[in-house]
Amino acid sequence: MNSTWPEAEEVKEEVSAGIITFRRKASGYRDYLLLKHKNGGHWSFPKGHIEEGEIPKKAALRELEEETALVLQRFVSEFNRETCYTFKRDGRKVFKTVIYFLGVVSRESQVELSSEHLDYCWLPYEDARQRLTYEGDKELLDKAEQKLNQSGSIK
Repeated sequence: MNSTWPEAEEVKEEVSAGIITFRRKASGYRDYLLLKHKNGGHWSFPKGHIEEGEIPKKAALRELEEETALVLQRFVSEFNRETCYTFKRDGRKVFKTVIYFLGVVSRESQVELSSEHLDYCWLPYEDARQRLTYEGDKELLDKAEQKLNQSGSIK
């Protein structure tokens, strides 16, 4: 007997790590780094796949350096957020989890984009929020901004 029920769609799971990266301007205020991804043209934060045996923080640091040539000065403590979403790649559903950290780079740092990206920009919070493509990224930025405003010492 043949079943009329469609077969369950195979779902691939992926885990990535990234850094919501900011720098302090001479004025004391901060700008956030956004990258325009070649695949899809969306604006987001630096992130990438966690390699086998790698812990998320190390993966996030590696990806930041590979994608932008930036070296993090330090992580902001107690900021670790996850976002999850699904998308299709080659007709196959992918469930992706991204673990984000928050970190600061030197204001003199120069971005050197990888071939994965079309453009980058440093923007203050409100402008960065408008430029981000996805609502989930906007929510992450909101949480980063709240954290930095609570800490007091980091404008």
